[in-house]
Amino acid sequence: MSRITRTIREQVTDQIRDELVAGNFAAGEQLREAELAERFGVSRGPIRDAFLQLSQEGVLTYQANRGVTVRQSLDPGNRDFIISLRQQIECFAIRRGIGRLKQDGTASIKAALDELKTACAGGDVATIARCDMAFHEAVLLACGGEDFLPVWKLLCSQMLLAYSRLEDYQQVYQEHVAILAALESGRKSASAATIKANIS
Repeated sequence: MSRITRTIREQVTDQIRDELVAGNFAAGEQLREAELAERFGVSRGPIRDAFLQLSQEGVLTYQANRGVTVRQSLDPGNRDFIISLRQQIECFAIRRGIGRLKQDGTASIKAALDELKTACAGGDVATIARCDMAFHEAVLLACGGEDFLPVWKLLCSQMLLAYSRLEDYQQVYQEHVAILAALESGRKSASAATIKANIS
């Protein structure tokens, strides 16, 4: 099997995103291509590409005559609405596709849960957030919700900078254990309830 390697642009984008999630850049802080290029040991091109992608994801903001800055925290009302949209997407996919899990199994979800367990043990905020999103993506795909993936990813990106469920890493992991157990039981209402309890 051939090994999949990430491009410089992808590595730089992931690194900047991780640092944003970890809170290493303050809201409203201006990010400079030259400084980050020197820090990462790359040309300005990959930095520019990373800025473009992260701006499209909604975690950075481009403003004329000001450049690229870290997005301000979401308005609480807007954040609540974004959360409700994400809950609706995941619960809708589960209700329509939970039957597929009986046929195709939950191997991909279990693998994502194992990754999350390792991340929670390590205690790195950015890694935990990334594994958390990967678990939910695995659920969405396993239930046949691939049509919703683009908009779902955008909603998740909007929530990343406010990822604050990390005071108790074990609780984060156990919430996802509960989601998997509900899915394996085949109960739509219980599965939806565990998803809603986790996404908040």
